[in-house]
Amino acid sequence: MANIFNAGDFEKMSVGDMLIFDKPELSNIRVDLTWDGSKLDDLDLCAFLLAKDGKIHERVDLVYFRSERRWLTDEPFDSPNFNPLKGKVSTFDRDGNNYKNFKQWQEATLPLSGDDSVIGSWDDMSEDEGTECGETMHIKLDDVDTRKYTSIIVAAVVSEAAIKGGYTFSDAKNPIVTIADADNFDEEKPVYLAEYALNQDFPGKCSVCVGKFELGKDQLWHFEAIADAFSGGMAYLAQNVF
Repeated sequence: MANIFNAGDFEKMSVGDMLIFDKPELSNIRVDLTWDGSKLDDLDLCAFLLAKDGKIHERVDLVYFRSERRWLTDEPFDSPNFNPLKGKVSTFDRDGNNYKNFKQWQEATLPLSGDDSVIGSWDDMSEDEGTECGETMHIKLDDVDTRKYTSIIVAAVVSEAAIKGGYTFSDAKNPIVTIADADNFDEEKPVYLAEYALNQDFPGKCSVCVGKFELGKDQLWHFEAIADAFSGGMAYLAQNVF
């Protein structure tokens, strides 16, 4: 039977459990996926901002590493003062002079949703075999355009290159999802609101929807821990699922 938790003390969740953000100060949420990268070091977190019909309708409703809408942080990713919530909307036309080409600009910025509520992950592949890999996404609940969107699905997908190399989500060992208050997060001493493991093997699957944010009838945001797996990658989810 699924459990329902209020976002207060740390909770060990299981797939199917729900976390309710009932405190107004919990408006900026951090979602992390970590895994053992000894075999597969390249997963990508993405978000689908869904309308009432459960579908995306524009390109900006999908937040992923190639999103055209971008967020330029005040500090570079490797800075000790890096904070992904501090930055500005960036365009290549305006900021491109600081980079040699479009690819460099894209690699220096983060994916951003059309309503500015979801900031995607930077690439955090481990350089050392056998060490932990991770992807991080931020969701600003107060900024979600609820006239347009009723839910947000967070998914982890195997990169296109890795899929071509024969890898699947099963090669990501010990995948764990954590939820945190982004405004009060310390990388050195992280404190989480919730944590749960994706314990299934996901044989032959290349993408897994790991969580769902949904605005409830109580006008509070709810987060459900899910583990819905699919055989295809990013394009499959965008074209056939959402």
